[in-house]
Amino acid sequence: MAVKVIGLGNRLYGDDAIGSITAECIGALDAEANGFQALTFIQKDDIVIFIDAMMMNEEFGMFKIDINNLEDIEIKDPHRLSPIQIMSLAIKSENAPKEAYILGIKPEKMDWPGISKEVLNRIDLALHKYEEFLKKFGIIIDIDKTIQCIKEKSDKPWI
Repeated sequence: MAVKVIGLGNRLYGDDAIGSITAECIGALDAEANGFQALTFIQKDDIVIFIDAMMMNEEFGMFKIDINNLEDIEIKDPHRLSPIQIMSLAIKSENAPKEAYILGIKPEKMDWPGISKEVLNRIDLALHKYEEFLKKFGIIIDIDKTIQCIKEKSDKPWI
């Protein structure tokens, strides 16, 4: 069993990049917009924490994925997978993690260039709010350094 943090997001779509860039800045797996890459990283009994932009009412949140309730998840776009779809495929491939979570950040804009100030603020607040939760799994993040890294990378598609 291992604890794995996976960032998802397309860096050409503004705030959608928040998961991808955050993962890179903390030294986790940056799966970019490739859910299949994330799927190959997950092994049976892992604990998985996704970081991703999510359309939701809350500014941000940590959501536990009910792994036992993902039987009939439809995949419409074979080129893009959500964390829920990734988990569904992990179960079907008999690589179901022990636990899975999504650190979701509400986006403001989904166009180039860069991550909005609102989303930078949200990831900062989220990392502070869930710092103890992440430490429980051995994930230690220098939040100030991470936020600075995100700012530096936010308007550059790939470096």
